[in-house]
Amino acid sequence: MAAAAAGPKTMRAVQYDRYGGGAEGLKHVEVPVPAPKDGEVLIKMEAAGINPIDWKVQKGMLRPFLPKKFPFVPVGDLSGEVVELGGGVSSFKPGDKVIAMSFPNCGGLAEYAVAPASLTVARPPEVSAAEGASLPAAAGTALQQLKTAGVRFDGSAAGPKNMLVTAASGGVGHYAVQLAKLAGMHVTATCGARNLGFVRGLGADEVLDYKTPEGAALRSPSGKKYDAVAHCAPTAPWSVFKSALADTGGVVVDVTPGVAATVTSFLHKVTFSKKKLVPLILMPKKEEMEWLVDMAKQGKLKTTIDSKYPLSRAQEAWAKSMEGHATGKIIIEIAGTE
Repeated sequence: MAAAAAGPKTMRAVQYDRYGGGAEGLKHVEVPVPAPKDGEVLIKMEAAGINPIDWKVQKGMLRPFLPKKFPFVPVGDLSGEVVELGGGVSSFKPGDKVIAMSFPNCGGLAEYAVAPASLTVARPPEVSAAEGASLPAAAGTALQQLKTAGVRFDGSAAGPKNMLVTAASGGVGHYAVQLAKLAGMHVTATCGARNLGFVRGLGADEVLDYKTPEGAALRSPSGKKYDAVAHCAPTAPWSVFKSALADTGGVVVDVTPGVAATVTSFLHKVTFSKKKLVPLILMPKKEEMEWLVDMAKQGKLKTTIDSKYPLSRAQEAWAKSMEGHATGKIIIEIAGTE
């Protein structure tokens, strides 16, 4: 049994108490500091990273399963300092700087949050709190997306050679471009016109404005067909992907699958199609989080932060994420000033 911490009993937090409502549905409250259960750590929060899943849950995308109960403190990407250990946790000590993922329980929009020790990793000094809070969901999704497409990070020549990344200036996409280049791939990327230079700077070999006819058709400027597509944009018709994939076959890994994509994926599986669509739901893994942090520490994986907000302006950050045009990540700095 962990000893009780001598810290404050209550904390500032932002929560919502029903489905819907968007940014206006978020309320500033004073609530008790949570206690870590067995296998958990209590983190004094420094930064939290907002992801689209956060406001999609609020909209009711996963009702009636999530949130498990109201009121609910959202956001699962956490960065801060361990202040208390739950029972059975020996891998950390108070004072350790960490990055954690707490989903579906979340709790990140608060001064303190609990996270499972199994999804908590050390944060080295080379990685800032804001960078750390950016990594778990977005970089974790990008990594699993590429692995699902057969991309290898062991220096081998196996796996796909030509990759397309859609919505390449967003949270997941800007990591997917960098990871694909780390694996030695030729990368074509789509984004909005204002971000063409930014995405080239991430290492993309070819960049398409998604609003042009070529961009809408996902046509590579050099005429290349793709072995793999990391699809990070809203749903697109399968016919567009089918004509963009290599004749020998290829895979589209979709992180925003709708009902149609799920049905298409099933049909591809049962017909053993050479060209196939695979929906991806992130299954976070501690060893992948550690690898991503190490890449960030070495400067091989860079985080672009669109904007930072203090907890008092969480509604603005939420609204900005819902607009869907952030370049990189949106961060709440818990101790941030106005």
